[in-house]
Amino acid sequence: MAALAGCGGSSSGSDGSDGANGTSGSGDQVADVTHVGYTNQVPTQIQYNPSNPTSYAQISQYLLFDRFANFNFSRGGFVPYLIQDWELQNDQNRFVLTLREGVTWEDGDSVTAADVATQLRLSMLSGGAIARYTDDIITEDEQTVVLNLSTQVNPRIIEFNVLGQRFMTQKQEIFQKYVDKFDGDEEAAAKQLRSFKYTDVVASGPFTLEEQANQQLLLSRRDDHPDSENINFQNYSFRYLDGNTAVHQAIGAMNVDSVFSVFAPPNVVESFSDAVQMETVPSKWGYGLVPNHNHEHAGDRAVRQAIAHVLDRKTIVQNVGHTLKKVPPIPVGIPSDDQKRWLEDAYSDFEDYGPESMQTEKAAQILREAGYSKQNGTWVDSDGTAVKLPVTVPSGWSDWITATQTIVDQFNEFGFDASVDSRNFSSLLGTAWPNSDFVLSAGGWLPGGGRAAFPYFSLQHQLIENFRGFTYNYGPAASSRGGTQSDVTVPSRTGSGSMTTNPNERLTTLSETVDEQKTRDIIVEQAWVTNVDLPMIPVMEKQEQTFLTTDQWDVPEQNAVVSQVRWACTWLPRQGELKYSG
Repeated sequence: MAALAGCGGSSSGSDGSDGANGTSGSGDQVADVTHVGYTNQVPTQIQYNPSNPTSYAQISQYLLFDRFANFNFSRGGFVPYLIQDWELQNDQNRFVLTLREGVTWEDGDSVTAADVATQLRLSMLSGGAIARYTDDIITEDEQTVVLNLSTQVNPRIIEFNVLGQRFMTQKQEIFQKYVDKFDGDEEAAAKQLRSFKYTDVVASGPFTLEEQANQQLLLSRRDDHPDSENINFQNYSFRYLDGNTAVHQAIGAMNVDSVFSVFAPPNVVESFSDAVQMETVPSKWGYGLVPNHNHEHAGDRAVRQAIAHVLDRKTIVQNVGHTLKKVPPIPVGIPSDDQKRWLEDAYSDFEDYGPESMQTEKAAQILREAGYSKQNGTWVDSDGTAVKLPVTVPSGWSDWITATQTIVDQFNEFGFDASVDSRNFSSLLGTAWPNSDFVLSAGGWLPGGGRAAFPYFSLQHQLIENFRGFTYNYGPAASSRGGTQSDVTVPSRTGSGSMTTNPNERLTTLSETVDEQKTRDIIVEQAWVTNVDLPMIPVMEKQEQTFLTTDQWDVPEQNAVVSQVRWACTWLPRQGELKYSG
């Protein structure tokens, strides 16, 4: 491991280029040192099958496997990587992908179009978003994959669905058997695919998995990856640290070389050495409440609306540390900065639920109209059962713990029987969330990243298939999230009558249209569903913080274009922009 001490500095990448060519660093000697990052997943529990949400890797996959492409927030688009070129041919109903040449798996086999097609077929067959508009997936040659489309497709949607957050993980030799299983019992095949824990991995990226121990993952540099020449250090480890405080202490003591993401309030950042550089990127993600819709009270729309009125979101954000967090103007399935742009004239129709105060009278009125009453200071349902709302939260996530405690205090003040249910993140990700073992859970109310700026993805996250693997049992949701893709009926936005809609069908229509007015109409309609039915309850939104040390590592200047990605500490080495300097 590289010892961390001394002063900061920067060299490569200081021109602010996006680093897409990855040309720096050829000819450098490889130092026998380890770059130390962190994970808050127990390393021995991590698995790498992206079709299995249980204990799926949090950060190490960014180095073990090649991304199809990487979204750069500064550029506002994708930087090609494994997929070097793509073209939507709507006149021919085709989406054509061209692979980078010279990429191999760590076992020496070439990464080919057949591997990419296998991964995309598994996504399609198991109900992934591309299934809505893809007839089949073929390979034209070793470097070309074609998605034959059943209809025209919105270009923004297919680009994000095919390229975004997708890594070359599912090698045909290993995963083709799961494709074949779909020729029989599709439900059984999907279940087997989702339950497969992929741990004996074959890497396609510039590092291979060397060790998976209790306290760290150890990755070692490959010599035969096209970008290996850009990496001048031998190992990359991810140390297990449980909670924000432990991460802050590790940064402060210079015991880690980078941190991909952690919330650190201004006073903590100011305490760090001058050799610690902070990068921020838009998150389009943040703390919300995910209800278990099978629960007798959290599954009741009236209770969810009362919760939204009770929450004083401004106070919650202030208690957490508001510098890098904000209050969503209205609780809706669209990021804060994009709400007015997409909702336009309809914006004023939406309920804001009182973002800066506890609207207890409105909450009480909604509950009484739904048959609830208050007995001895506690809200009870028509059967006399108290409304108990434990709020589950990952232990050690200091900002989320603070937010949860504030929420619980507000709930109890109103008359709900609330408590903080703090559990280890790995156990939540591995068992509690997939198995619906929660009433209300802290969770991301947006999918995060560049795709969230286009509401199709944020609405799909709330209504159909959240990315974190919550089995939240919302009726319109996908079966993988405990739903039945059912209709939902909500009061009409015009104030007269009601509206019945099928979110899955309407979002499928949105994915297929290239008509801008139709796009906006569906977005407003489905946003209204999220605002009234509250499948998730937005609380706050954040900026992502990444930390890089510069005492023994050369990195680009702060805010360089190449660093405006998820995540700089794993992308920069590939580009020759994070180098060991000794």
